[in-house]
Amino acid sequence: MNTSSLKKSTSLRIDKELYENIERLAKKQNRSVNNFIETILSKAIHFHKPNEDTQKAIGETLSESKNLKGYTDMDELFDDLSK
Repeated sequence: MNTSSLKKSTSLRIDKELYENIERLAKKQNRSVNNFIETILSKAIHFHKPNEDTQKAIGETLSESKNLKGYTDMDELFDDLSK
C-alpha cells in the first residue's frame, strides 16, 4: 500500500528554539522530527478525560498525596497529562 496517499504534506513555521527542542526530543526517542510531531499531535487530539468515577478517585488521591500537591483542580491535572 502506498502510504504517501494516506498522508497530507504541510509546511509549518515554528520558532527556532521550539524546533530545536522538538528535534532533540525526537532524537532521544530515535524518531524523525516529522514522526515525533505527528505522534504528539495525535496524542493531544485523542486525549480523553477519564470517566466520572475515575476523576473522583484521582481527586481523592490528589487531596491525600504529597507527591501530587500543587494541583488544585482536575482540569489543571488533565491539561498537564495531555501535554
